[in-house]
Amino acid sequence: MLDLLLPLLYAFSALVLGALCLPIALSLHFQREELPANWQLLVQLAFWSGAIGLGFRFDQQHRFLMPVFLGKAMPFPRLSLKSKAKKTKKEPKTSDQITSPKSANHRADKSQKGGLIGMLRLLLKPGLKLLVSLPQTIGLRRLSIKGSLGFTDPAQTGTFGSHLQAIKSFKNNKIKIDVVPNFIRPGAFGQLEFVAHFHLGLLLLLFGRFGLHVAYRFLAVRLLRRQPGLI
Repeated sequence: MLDLLLPLLYAFSALVLGALCLPIALSLHFQREELPANWQLLVQLAFWSGAIGLGFRFDQQHRFLMPVFLGKAMPFPRLSLKSKAKKTKKEPKTSDQITSPKSANHRADKSQKGGLIGMLRLLLKPGLKLLVSLPQTIGLRRLSIKGSLGFTDPAQTGTFGSHLQAIKSFKNNKIKIDVVPNFIRPGAFGQLEFVAHFHLGLLLLLFGRFGLHVAYRFLAVRLLRRQPGLI
């Protein structure tokens, strides 16, 4: 029995390590047609650099879950996701609260303010380091915008068209923008495609560093009686 379980355990561990080490492909495809006015959104999340994953397709009437193979959403098999109507819960009737004395309110406000400052001392500096490091976990692969955009005011549409000429002169291999002004019908129509690689393993390491930093500051306050700075 162990001869069968050990290879399965090794294979599962290799798959988990592969999912953590290799980047996860994240892609968004949004399309809004002009006639008739409808929209469609496809979100793909694939592991092992986009080899195998899941796709979510949304439109005005349907929601589907489908497999992704080699960066493409397969038309079958797919699972329909139906949203259930939320039931409103009746709030229980509460009796009128008795007002507390001013001295008690003052002590409560003072303790609440002290607790807030203590929480900021623990979380602010590690949280800022985490926010600065988060862009390292996402790498842009492609951003493509193609369509038309119009406003109710034709003068505003013309002004936007002049700005589009400056945007089109900007050349980048990863970013392509092809949007034309629409003087006939106001609104935004066309296609948007966003593809990025998301490093889950690096994100877990950053959150682990954040937790260790917070734990160190907490122990410094409790054991060494040291107040760490806010920043």
